[in-house]
Amino acid sequence: MLKRRRTFQAQEVGELDFSEELLELGVLIGSYRTARGIKQEDMAKLLGMSRITLSRIENSWLPLTMENFFKMAAIFEVRPEYLLQELARVTQMKWSRKGED
Repeated sequence: MLKRRRTFQAQEVGELDFSEELLELGVLIGSYRTARGIKQEDMAKLLGMSRITLSRIENSWLPLTMENFFKMAAIFEVRPEYLLQELARVTQMKWSRKGED
């Protein structure tokens, strides 16, 4: 029973696709970074990545990893949940506007 339950849960999780939200999160991070007055090059150094990689994340060309997401929250000195709430707010506004077209 337990083995079957684990398989079922793994299949459910495997079917979930958060790629669009992860890409949107990169855009949100870029906006938040700009609003905080942090240069892209400085942020990239703090994250241990190139400025080009950070640019690709912020422009939705690369998904944001969980590790870098938590690092970014620490750099911004906010709780990760705050960034996720902002993402939910922004994407909810985006999807509600799609119905108006």
